[in-house]
Amino acid sequence: MGTDTIALIAVVVVALAFDLMNGFHDGCNAVSTVIYTGALKPKIAIGLSALFNFVGPLVMGVAVAKTIGGIIQANDATAHLVIAALFGAIVWDVLTWLWALPVSSSHALVGGLVGAGLAALGPSGINWHKLILVFAALFLSPILGIITGFIFMHISRLFFRKTRMTVVRADKFYKRMQIVSSSWVSFSHGSNDATKIMGIVTIFLAARQGQSVSDYIAAHGGTIPIWVILACATAMAIGTYLSVRSFRLIRTLGEKITKLHPINGFSAEGGGALVIQLASLFGLPVSTTHVVTSAVTGTGLASSLSGVSWKVFRSIMLAWLVTLPFCAAVAAAAYYLLNLIF
Repeated sequence: MGTDTIALIAVVVVALAFDLMNGFHDGCNAVSTVIYTGALKPKIAIGLSALFNFVGPLVMGVAVAKTIGGIIQANDATAHLVIAALFGAIVWDVLTWLWALPVSSSHALVGGLVGAGLAALGPSGINWHKLILVFAALFLSPILGIITGFIFMHISRLFFRKTRMTVVRADKFYKRMQIVSSSWVSFSHGSNDATKIMGIVTIFLAARQGQSVSDYIAAHGGTIPIWVILACATAMAIGTYLSVRSFRLIRTLGEKITKLHPINGFSAEGGGALVIQLASLFGLPVSTTHVVTSAVTGTGLASSLSGVSWKVFRSIMLAWLVTLPFCAAVAAAAYYLLNLIF
């Protein structure tokens, strides 16, 4: 087995490990509200989420993969660069899972790419205009999450008043609607997050042929090799399903930010899924964690400022701010270490 083949296997294994961890870490985003409002049993909710996380990237295409892959000058990328970037993100995902903080795997991945890219290629190895676009999407999406959660909540309340439903009947209605909205969150999560990992793997595939990611995808009929798509979609689905074993992050989103009722759960899921789906259509990588957490906050704000636990929200915000520099630093250190050892 040649050195190049071994390097490819190493990149794919580490990428799928991060993909699986991403699904495990973020699986709570789609199911926390539907579980805590009693709309679905945990195993059923997470099983349904895993299914739609698998379907999402198969249906929505590779626009997000192009964007993520374009952050680095892939022509000069090495296996060490890609593995180091992924390692930085994996370390952060594991730590924040232990701390029960719902932070962004997308931020972690971008931070890892930038740190490893700067260590390996210097400032000229980063496509700064593409990075600014990614930063803009990651920054604006939580704001849109709060707005859509707030709006969906008001629309849901208006529908509740116009139909003159009793509280008991409204709870039953919105519990049924949550099955649809939580499935939509899972579908949009898979269509955005799993394709990011496809973009990371494609960086190395393009580098092997001395091409940019855009040129590599264009040379392959405008898509990514099917084995990459299926592998990433499968790893994301398995990771999501395994999240049934851990309620650390589910508890944070489901009960610590604001008091959830079925109407809140539906509004947060619907608003969050809309933002993520539109981002996927335009090829913009966003954080499902950021968007859904913000949408949950938006539903709480629809009641009053006191309807949100700002102490918990501040802790989450602080973790978000630390994500990028932490992952960049770990990825850079990992790159230098890999070069020393191998």
